[in-house]
Amino acid sequence: MVTDLEMNLLHRQNLGDSLRRSARGVGDKTAIHFYTAQGEHSEVSYASLDRMANVVANNLMRRGVAKGDKLAAMSRNSVEFLVLGYAANRIGAWFVPINFMLQPADVRHLVEFSEAKWFFVEDALLGNLASVIDRMTGVRQFVQFGKTAPAGFMAFAELLQGPDDEPQVLIDSDDVATMLFTSGTESAPKGVLTTHANYHAAHLSWMLNAGFDRSEVFLLSIPLIHTAAFLLSTLCLTNQMTIVMTQTPQPPQMIDLIERHQITSTALPPTLYVAMVACPNFRTRRLDSMRKLMSWASTIPKAMVDGWMEAAPHARLHSVQGMTESTAAAYTTGSVRSWAEMPNGDGRWVGTLTAFGADVRLVDDDDRDVPPGVAGEQIVRGPIVMKGYYKNDEANARALRGGWFRTGDVLFRDEAGNYYFADRKKDMIKSGGENVYCQEVESVLGTHPAVLQCAVFGLPDERWGESVTAAVILRPGVQVEEAELVAHCRDKLAGFKTPKRVFFRTSMPISAANKLLKRELKAEYANANATAS
Repeated sequence: MVTDLEMNLLHRQNLGDSLRRSARGVGDKTAIHFYTAQGEHSEVSYASLDRMANVVANNLMRRGVAKGDKLAAMSRNSVEFLVLGYAANRIGAWFVPINFMLQPADVRHLVEFSEAKWFFVEDALLGNLASVIDRMTGVRQFVQFGKTAPAGFMAFAELLQGPDDEPQVLIDSDDVATMLFTSGTESAPKGVLTTHANYHAAHLSWMLNAGFDRSEVFLLSIPLIHTAAFLLSTLCLTNQMTIVMTQTPQPPQMIDLIERHQITSTALPPTLYVAMVACPNFRTRRLDSMRKLMSWASTIPKAMVDGWMEAAPHARLHSVQGMTESTAAAYTTGSVRSWAEMPNGDGRWVGTLTAFGADVRLVDDDDRDVPPGVAGEQIVRGPIVMKGYYKNDEANARALRGGWFRTGDVLFRDEAGNYYFADRKKDMIKSGGENVYCQEVESVLGTHPAVLQCAVFGLPDERWGESVTAAVILRPGVQVEEAELVAHCRDKLAGFKTPKRVFFRTSMPISAANKLLKRELKAEYANANATAS
C-alpha cells in the first residue's frame, strides 16, 4: 500500500526538492560565487549547497524543530542564510527573514509576532540587538551565523556537522514556505505567507516571461531578506544557473563583478541602476556581457536607460510590476532596447499582461472595470498570489474580498494593451480638488537631460490642500535652476500637476530593498511651504 508520505513525494511542489534536482543534474557546477563587502571571495557548488541544506535540516530536526515551526533570520546576504532557507523548506518549517535595517524594538516585535522558536543573527548585526535579545522570551534557541558564537548562542557551524541524508517529511504544496514582511514604506510591515506552490508558479512565470536559461550568470545584490531576492535566488538555482552574490549592494563592486564574471542578467530597482551609472568605473569596465536588466518599484528615468543601453548594447531592459504578495512574480512585464522603444516615451510603462501567473483587472471604487486611458486600482488572482497575511484577519478581509487581491496600485492601460503605473493609492496627491499621480510627474521630470533621479510627493498646503513637490538628483557635473525644471514640467503637464517646489539633493532616502522612502522626504520638507510663505 502506498503511504501518505510516498504519495506526497510523488506529486508535491517544494523548494527543497528543486535544489536536490539541480544538484543531481549539475553537482559540480558553481552555484554561487559570494563576495563580502570587503571583496573576499568564496564559491560553492550545487552538490555542496545541497549537502549543507540536508545537514542543517537534520540537525534542526534532531534539536526539536518540527513542521510549521518558525525560523527567524536576520543577516546581510550570505550562503549560510540561503542554506538555512532551504533547510527549513526541507522539514516544513517556515523561513522568516527579518529586515536588518530595523530598529531593535521593531526587530523584537517582528520576531515575537512571528512566534519564532529559533532566531539566527549575523555576527556583525548582533551588537545592535543587545538591548532586546534578553526580552525575546518566545525564542528557544539563538544562533549566530559563523564559526563562533557568544554566550547563550549556538554557532551556525555546529549545524553544518553531521549526516547529510535528505529528511523525508510530508509537506504539501500549499504549506507555507516563507513569511516575508512587506517593506513598510507606507505602513507597518505585514507578514506575507507564501507557499511552495506560489514559488513554483512564480518560477514558471519568470522563466516564461523573461526567458532564462541555465547558461546565464546572475548578479544578486539586493537583500535576501526581501521576497524579490529570495525568489530570484531560488529561481536561479532551480534553473541551474550561476549566481554572483554580494553581501551588500555596492555599485562600484557590482560593476567590477559584471566584467570579471561576464554576468548576463540582474534585477535591481531603479535607484541602484542610477547609482551605478553615476560611478566612475561604469565608463571604464566592459559591461557588454549583460543581456537582461530587470527593474521595478519606481518610474524608470531616461538617464538610467540611456546610460545602460550605451554600456550594455546587447541588453534589454525589462520593466516588471509585481509585489511581495505576488511572490515577486510579474503581473505585467515588457522589455525595450532603448528609450526610443519606450511606449509613448513614458517611464511609468510596466509592459503588457504576462503569459502566466495572474488574471488582472483595473477597477474603480465600485469594482467596475475602467476603460483604456482611465486609471483604476489593479486587482489580481492566480497561483502567484500569496496565501494571506499572518494573524491579520482585517487586512485579509480587505485585501482578498470577492476572490481578488487588491494590490493598492493604480494603473492605466492604452488601446494597445500597454500598462502604466500611475501611483500607489496612498501616494496620490490631492491638490486643489484634483488627483495628481506622482509617477506621472516623475516620468516627465525624469526626461529633462539634467535629471539623474527624482521623487515627487505631496506637502501640506493651506491653499491647495497638498502641493506637488519634487526632490531631484542631477547628473554629475550638470547644473540647472529650479525654474527651468518647473517650466519643463509645465510644458508637458496640466498646471495643477506641475511641481510648486523643487529641492536639489545628492542622495535619496532608501529602504533595505532600495526603494525610495517618500515618507522621509515628506517629513524632511514638511515645513517647507510654511517657511516659503
